[in-house]
Amino acid sequence: MYNKTFVIAAALCLSLMLGMVGCAKKDVKHLASDVCMVTPGTSTKQEVLNFLGQPDAEYELAGGGILWVYHEAKKSILRGTPYIGEKISEETYEVVKVTFNGDNVQNIDYRTMSEEEFDEAGLAE
Repeated sequence: MYNKTFVIAAALCLSLMLGMVGCAKKDVKHLASDVCMVTPGTSTKQEVLNFLGQPDAEYELAGGGILWVYHEAKKSILRGTPYIGEKISEETYEVVKVTFNGDNVQNIDYRTMSEEEFDEAGLAE
């Protein structure tokens, strides 16, 4: 009895550890919370890189500034359901736009977008 319980507990622990290792390799962004650490007029490009990482896109603005765009898809759990997932659930996107004037942050814009809005905005890679 003791050996059977030990084997089951060991197998359970091993499967949990393997599951956690798989999750640890995913590059996860937390745009909603990380963008709160950036302050317009005070934060620098290096601080934005520290908090948000490399931008998904970078644009030069007509007025001489630079725009960094970050985005992340948020899929519902139902989205992964085979055959019907895409029909019964919607994918949304978190989008952060950071405008720089020189080395300092001038403006930050955070919003969520539907899949359609995201595609229309031309932010898809």
